[in-house]
Amino acid sequence: MTDIGISPANVRHRDKAKDQLGAAGASAKEAYGSLKTGAEELYAGGREHIQDSLLVVKEKVRERPTLALTAAIGVGILLGLLLRGPRTVYVRVPATTRP
Repeated sequence: MTDIGISPANVRHRDKAKDQLGAAGASAKEAYGSLKTGAEELYAGGREHIQDSLLVVKEKVRERPTLALTAAIGVGILLGLLLRGPRTVYVRVPATTRP
């Protein structure tokens, strides 16, 4: 197959490039499928772990509600101090008197 105005060598290079591009696309699709499957498995495992952790926390809160409330207050105060940011302290320097 020769196109008008294109040499046979250029046609071969073009066809070779198309083949390589197709192979790269197929490889990318395969890698995407593999990554997608892995991500779905990680998500499912993480979700189960979080649900198990929440059950444990609920049980501990029911066992010792006062301790849970105290811990929640402490965490709230700590977060409040961290989110407030540093306080700026202004120091007034006395003016010097001129002789």
